[in-house]
Amino acid sequence: MNVIAVANSIGLAANDRGEITGTIDEEIVLGALSTLATSHPGHDELFTEAALRVELARSAGVEQRDANSVFNRSGTPRTVQLRYRSEMAEVFTDLAIDIGLRNAETLADTTA
Repeated sequence: MNVIAVANSIGLAANDRGEITGTIDEEIVLGALSTLATSHPGHDELFTEAALRVELARSAGVEQRDANSVFNRSGTPRTVQLRYRSEMAEVFTDLAIDIGLRNAETLADTTA
């Protein structure tokens, strides 16, 4: 599973001006990281670090979702922690780079 493709699928893609704006639900980001972690075994500490970065990132506010809100799938009132999309995109970019570097190291010919 491609890290950048997953980031784009949750809305962390740049617009036509190359900007990433707005906010995103922290749970969506953490869920995407959890899904990625299962498809990239052996990199657990990278995903743990990425999740920690998400949780420690600047808050973009808290939103109270009513039970009847179209944005609330659970059907019960809940509080949503928002994060800045640009910062979450950086987490995914760094994660993709780290995984890529590790995979490059394992593919490198060390016998020369």
